[in-house]
Amino acid sequence: MKLIGAVALAGALLGAGCGSNSTTAPATTTPTSPTTDTFTSIVSPNGGVSHAFTATQAGTVSLTLTAAGPPSTLVMRLGLGVIVNPGGCSLTKIVDTAAGTAPQLTLAVDAGDYCAAIVDIGNAPPTGASFFISILHP
Repeated sequence: MKLIGAVALAGALLGAGCGSNSTTAPATTTPTSPTTDTFTSIVSPNGGVSHAFTATQAGTVSLTLTAAGPPSTLVMRLGLGVIVNPGGCSLTKIVDTAAGTAPQLTLAVDAGDYCAAIVDIGNAPPTGASFFISILHP
């Protein structure tokens, strides 16, 4: 990969030495706005589920558990982590929380693959608990 970059740089420098009066405007990049993923499912009693997403650049990830239940006051474990092996999620930050309107968990991240997870901490009814998570990421 470094060899290709060196060859391209050498070609650009050699091309710059040739007589040409044309100028090229520098490329501009438009920063991408944050993306919102939604993650909704059902958690079995004492179970957990995760959702993978990609941060395309460095920035802040915010997780909001906007609904969980029954009951609507159900406290669950919300987590953010990194993907390990296919299908695995290693949580690096967790919080036990009930649903709300403000982010319950935020974390500065680099560009890369991450996961959000929700885990029942013994409060879900025998039929499981439904949830809705909003994931705001760069």
